[in-house]
Amino acid sequence: MDEAAYITAFCEKLKSIRRDKDLTLEDLARASGVSISTISKIENQQQKPGFETVLKIARALHVNFVHMLDPPEPAPVKTARRVVTRAADAPVYNSAHYGYAAHATELANKTMVPLLMHIRNRELPPLADWSVHDGEEYAYVIEGEVALHMEHYAPVQLHKGDSCYFDSTMRHAYVAVDGEAVVLSICLSIVPFKSEVP
Repeated sequence: MDEAAYITAFCEKLKSIRRDKDLTLEDLARASGVSISTISKIENQQQKPGFETVLKIARALHVNFVHMLDPPEPAPVKTARRVVTRAADAPVYNSAHYGYAAHATELANKTMVPLLMHIRNRELPPLADWSVHDGEEYAYVIEGEVALHMEHYAPVQLHKGDSCYFDSTMRHAYVAVDGEAVVLSICLSIVPFKSEVP
């Protein structure tokens, strides 16, 4: 999909998920730190959301940001599903702390979200910027070394080849220990990544 299609998907899903979770614009604004007028303009496709705004809203809704950018769900088919993502074709998103290359974005209604994360930050992000979403997450360090912080555990240091599987409803954040690190992150949900019922 091109950028315009991702933005349209986000705008449509934002309103749908917010309503499914029985949240008013005011509720979401309070939880996300994004103003009511900005959320309303995004929902009505009158304003293009920046990536930091996408992250804030996704955190407040407790959904993975990639789900918010998924294409519309296709008509059901009875054949097996498969999608190949070439390295050069993976959409890349950048936040203040991480870079994300999202894979399998063409596949809607999936239970896994595979991300190749580039951990750039050497300092722990503010708590408001820690990730939190439904389901579980598997993190495998491909390059470098990271400290993985979670709200209920002491930080754990992961070296190249190490991994951690954890409950992603706990707030969590990554910190690069020595230079940029690369982590394969796979987010899992028992319910497919679509508009969750609260």
